[in-house]
Amino acid sequence: MFHPKRFCITGTKILLLLCLIAWGQSSAHAAGFIVIANKSVIESTLTRAELQGIYLGEKVKWGNRKHIKIAVLEEERTLKEFLQVMLGKTPSQFDQHWVRMVTTGKASLPPAFPDSQQMIDFVAKTPNAIGFVAGGQTGDSVKTIAIK
Repeated sequence: MFHPKRFCITGTKILLLLCLIAWGQSSAHAAGFIVIANKSVIESTLTRAELQGIYLGEKVKWGNRKHIKIAVLEEERTLKEFLQVMLGKTPSQFDQHWVRMVTTGKASLPPAFPDSQQMIDFVAKTPNAIGFVAGGQTGDSVKTIAIK
């Protein structure tokens, strides 16, 4: 038997679930930053776990076995938001992680740029590079990476 009240509750739950899924798929864009890559990068989508592995120096090669070159944006608000949303870290924790990576010889310190335009310029001219910029500042010289 059809129960309008039950249907309304179920319909509301489904709508809420769809909204959460859509938010999760576009969280990087909604968060105020965009992940960008050099046009040579074959990936167009990364999971949050893959992006975390890349920025923590654990995932060092793309799917085509090319070495990943990460870059960091120093602009405080965007950096803090990127680290919290994507990596679950504070800037201090991220810095400490990279100090350990460098001092143990596991990695070299990634280049850091003071503004989005310098980041875009670096990523555009550096094959296999990945970075992040403040939302809406990509241009045509780099590709945008969707985060799922």
